[in-house]
Amino acid sequence: MSGIYTDQHLITLREHPHLLGHLAGKTRLSQIHSEWILYIWDSDQDRCLQAHRDSYKTTAIMAIGAMWWLLFHPDDRIALIRKKYSDAAEVVHMIKQLMKLPEIRELFKFAHGTYPNFKIQREGKLEFTFKTTSTPEGSINALGIDTGVTGKHYDKILCDDFVTLKDRISKAEREKTKETIREIRTNIIETGKAVGFIGTPWHKDDAWSILPPPVTFDIYDCKILTEEQIEEKRLKTTPSLFAANYLLKHTTADGKLFSDPIYGKWVYSIRKVKAHIDAAFDGIDTCGLTFMAEIPSKPGKIQAHGKCFAGNVKDWLDVIEAEYRKRRCDEIWVESNTDKGYTASLLSVRGLNVMEYHEPMNKHVKISTHLYDRYKDIEWDNDTDDEYMEQIIDYELGTEPDDCPDTAASLIQHCFSTTNAYEDALWEN
Repeated sequence: MSGIYTDQHLITLREHPHLLGHLAGKTRLSQIHSEWILYIWDSDQDRCLQAHRDSYKTTAIMAIGAMWWLLFHPDDRIALIRKKYSDAAEVVHMIKQLMKLPEIRELFKFAHGTYPNFKIQREGKLEFTFKTTSTPEGSINALGIDTGVTGKHYDKILCDDFVTLKDRISKAEREKTKETIREIRTNIIETGKAVGFIGTPWHKDDAWSILPPPVTFDIYDCKILTEEQIEEKRLKTTPSLFAANYLLKHTTADGKLFSDPIYGKWVYSIRKVKAHIDAAFDGIDTCGLTFMAEIPSKPGKIQAHGKCFAGNVKDWLDVIEAEYRKRRCDEIWVESNTDKGYTASLLSVRGLNVMEYHEPMNKHVKISTHLYDRYKDIEWDNDTDDEYMEQIIDYELGTEPDDCPDTAASLIQHCFSTTNAYEDALWEN
């Protein structure tokens, strides 16, 4: 479908919108993506769809879907909303590039009598010359739950990945997201118009709980990934992450040691900061890096910051050193069991005050005692990596990766423990 267009081309695209993706070079889109686009966009009722990660749902439903809608509704104002504004703006940028393709330009010229040139093209906002109405909103607009959505009104709204890992690990984030979704459905969408919601679930009380039941397409329904690819993803993610992203299920807190964390802001003026690194070298292990310090103004409380790195610790030495100096750390603890002091040596030559030690304690016992004992006293830095906190929230015996709860427990064990009530039987000999 290229070159000279006819009415039959428009009829075909109306019924099979994934073919518009093929014109734009998105040839991995298939008929199932047409079904998704039609289900979400071609409705006057709010609709929800959950599809697994790597199923091309954002490309199909959000990017190609918005272009397809404007092919038949040139004057509509579309809002594309994601958790982060910058992510929504990236989709708008993708659309801008696709609308410049010769095949797409010729198609829109046939449909609307004019090439789809830009009246406005700036970050997060596009307005095309085929739009005949004058409104503050453009043809396609990016919005973010993190920056607010009020002040404008739209004829069509699509919310993509509006629930994320942040909603899994923070009750405050869940409530904020739900409030924004209510605002979108009541005040931001024009009366009588519809909002589409796509993404994956994260928690039984997240924003999906206040929306109409979604149609679902998990990793086995779509048959986009091979069995080998599925198994690789299973090995590289925690059980709850795999369940949410690929099976479209949230995991309950039953049997879990750690509930919603308490968040705060890291106070850089606090001294006597201690650190711990759980180094990884290959496989599914991650590098867990933890900083902690007692809060003088809150006796018994600890501020903490956590980072999670994928890959070999050698690739992250610059980041580790920068964080150590940024937080004016006194010392960093490094276990020598696995690497015989290799990581400790790498950090020592950089001038870090390294406390090398041999760990005799069983990992699960350490996490379920030391970290569990002080967890209620910890105020986690708002900038703690989501992946770091996910490992802690998701932790139970046998869960991997477990490097982040291990590094937090180890740091507490050496610097912030309040109890020594551990039997010798709990220690490995």
